[in-house]
Amino acid sequence: EVDLYAVIDETGREVGMLELDFRETGEGELAFVWLISELSGQGHGRWLLAEAVRLAWRDGVARVHVHTCTLDHPAALSAYRRAGFEPYRRAIEHFPDPRLLGVLPRDCAPQIPLIG
Repeated sequence: EVDLYAVIDETGREVGMLELDFRETGEGELAFVWLISELSGQGHGRWLLAEAVRLAWRDGVARVHVHTCTLDHPAALSAYRRAGFEPYRRAIEHFPDPRLLGVLPRDCAPQIPLIG
């Protein structure tokens, strides 16, 4: 009940991905949206998000939602809002910084201060 879509360029290279989760009855969750960084800022993300919304609204789905956080791309929230999503809830979560744990490179998510 999870759909995975690959975005393939004209050379056959995978340049993006969509994951849609339909495990909750009546709901579709936009679980993951990804494009390679070199396609950023060219309108490809807007197209991919529109495709995600189009694919998520299917028979039996009454609600489509997405979760975002400060570790997402800095433009993610505004992109979701432009695509028709509305903020529903805001939460503050605490967890160890994966960059300090060595799980992610230290230069990952430069919009988030690295403290420690």
